Amino acid sequence: MKTDRATILAAIQILFGIVIFTSAWWLSSGQEVTALYIFGFITVLLGIATFGLLTSKQ
Repeated sequence: MKTDRATILAAIQILFGIVIFTSAWWLSSGQEVTALYIFGFITVLLGIATFGLLTSKQ
């Protein structure tokens, strides 16, 4: 598979979303961190959508 900018961008978004999601998991010691869970989940979904949309044009 050819590595192009769309794949790199999607991978960065997915990794960033995973980092946010796991950060919320680490910070959840009695605090309300629901927004971080949601933001991390949405970031992962945007990474998947970015990969799908940008690679389908090629």
